[in-house]
Amino acid sequence: MSKEKETDGGLIGENIHHGRPKDEEPHVKRSTKKKKEIVEYLVRVDLDKLGIDDLQFEEMKELFKMFDIDRDGVLTFKEFERLTGVLGRTGSEEKARKFAQSISVDQTECSVSFTEYLNMMANQRNDEPSPESLLDAFEIFDKGGLGRISEAHFRRIMKCKLGEDVAELDEMLDEYRRVHSPSVPSTPEQDKYIDYRKFVQMLQE
Repeated sequence: MSKEKETDGGLIGENIHHGRPKDEEPHVKRSTKKKKEIVEYLVRVDLDKLGIDDLQFEEMKELFKMFDIDRDGVLTFKEFERLTGVLGRTGSEEKARKFAQSISVDQTECSVSFTEYLNMMANQRNDEPSPESLLDAFEIFDKGGLGRISEAHFRRIMKCKLGEDVAELDEMLDEYRRVHSPSVPSTPEQDKYIDYRKFVQMLQE
């Protein structure tokens, strides 16, 4: 992938995803403010045509950023594989590669750009998440294997799975809180933890 950067904080040019076109437009813009690097993800698709509103875009971007470790606007195949696991696409590495090739210009290394990701998300938002795919998604963020994740991570995953139906998510959480007592302790961000196994069990009842 190509990136270009000027000394004053514009775009930087470097090729790290060798399966992508050498003349590909950059996917991020880097700048520095008060000695802190700021990375802006560039939108090269018509969000209105994709049916993605501002709130949905922010949620999709935040999910992408979780896996875009080097903040270059392109996921390596391994990063993409983990992201699709969160979205409920589980299976063999071969299947994951075929899926990446079906949406990406990179047919060798199977990297996926931010633009390609947005197109993918627009196409799959209507898919109904299964209990198994939800558990797989939650477990990725449960580093300690405690069966719980912060509500912030929980909402981010669920919003990407449910698309624009935020009201449905709120109803699910209201029902969860009615049945289960709040988990403690709270996170540093003052969010409560969600026992995702209990939540999935609730959906199946």
